[in-house]
Amino acid sequence: MNDITENKHGGNANSTAAFETIENQLKPRQREVHSCIFWSNGVTCKEIAGTLATGMNAISGRLTELKAMGKIKVVGRRDGCAVYQINES
Repeated sequence: MNDITENKHGGNANSTAAFETIENQLKPRQREVHSCIFWSNGVTCKEIAGTLATGMNAISGRLTELKAMGKIKVVGRRDGCAVYQINES
């Protein structure tokens, strides 16, 4: 799968390496969601759904999966929604 955030990071070697580290561990939609979170400073399910032009129901399950895998964490709330960031620990 292509790194959907390549245009944002401009092919930065560290960013590309970080994406490749998780690429084979995640399913396609999980990778898309993880990538959106990776390149944000905290993002909600609604914001991810808007970025990926899909419904929140298609995203919420992936968030649950990524959280259970320890890849992401909830860091607060915004507009009544959980805010997710990459779990760096």
